Amino acid sequence: MKTILFPTDFSENATHASDYAGLLAQKFNANVVLLTIYSMPIFTDYQIPYDIQDFSSEMKAASEINLKRFALKFIETSNLPHERISQRVEYGFVSDVITETAKDINADMIVMGTKGASNLFEKWIGTTAQAVMKNAECPIWIIPQKTKITYPQKFLYAADLQEDEVSATQKVMEFATPLQALCKVVHIDDYFEINGNQELKEKISDLKEKFKDDDNIFVRNIRRDDIIEGLQTYIKSYKPDVLALAVHEKSLFSKIFEQSITNHFVYEANLPMLIFRK
Repeated sequence: MKTILFPTDFSENATHASDYAGLLAQKFNANVVLLTIYSMPIFTDYQIPYDIQDFSSEMKAASEINLKRFALKFIETSNLPHERISQRVEYGFVSDVITETAKDINADMIVMGTKGASNLFEKWIGTTAQAVMKNAECPIWIIPQKTKITYPQKFLYAADLQEDEVSATQKVMEFATPLQALCKVVHIDDYFEINGNQELKEKISDLKEKFKDDDNIFVRNIRRDDIIEGLQTYIKSYKPDVLALAVHEKSLFSKIFEQSITNHFVYEANLPMLIFRK
C-alpha cells in the first residue's frame, strides 16, 4: 500500500489537482494524507492582536474545519473509502512543511496543484511547487491548473543522459506500469552535448538494449537547435499524458541549465508532470 501526500490551500486549483490525486490513489491502491498549512500573517505594531496565542488557535481551528469539509468532498469525488484518507493541519512555511511532512509519513509521492508563476516576481523567487520540487526526496506529481484529469496512458520521459539513465527509466516505469501506460524516453541533443557524440550514442544504445524486451518503452534521440523548443515540438506530436523529468545534483552550470528547462515546463506546461530525483 502506497502513501500519497496531498497539500491543499482549498483553492480552485487545489480542488482540481485533488481529482488527479484521487485517480492515482485508485490506480495505486494508495492511502491519501490531506495536508493544510497555516501561518501567522505579518503584523505591524498597530495590528498585533491582543492575544496572539488565541489568534493562532483560531487560525488552526479554522484550518481544521476547512480541511474536514475538503476531505468530505474528496471522499465523495474520489470514491475512496474514508479509512484510507487522513488529515493533517500543520503550522509553518508551506514548502518546508510539505517536504518535512512527506518525510515524516514516508510518502511514496506528493501530488500538488500549481498555476505556475503569475508574474515576473514569482518567476524570480519561485513558486511553492518549485521549492518542493527542489527539496522533496520522493517523486512529485505537479498538476497544472488547465490540465485535463484523465488516466495516464502515455508517459514522456525527457532524459538528459546524465548519471544513471537506466535506473531513472526504471523509476518512471514504476509509475507507468501499474497504469498500463506506454513510455517514450526521448533525449534532445542541442549540438552542445558535454558528453560528446560517441558517449551519447553509447548511452542511447545501452538504454535500448536494457529495455529491448519491454514493448511499453521506446527510446529516441532527437537533434534540435534548442532543447525546450525541441521538447515542446515532440510533446505536440506525441501528445503524452505525463511529462517526466529528473532532477539531481550536478555542477553549477548544469544545475542552472537543468532548472531553466524544468522551471519552464512547471510554469508553461498544461499536462501533469512527474518530477523525481536520480
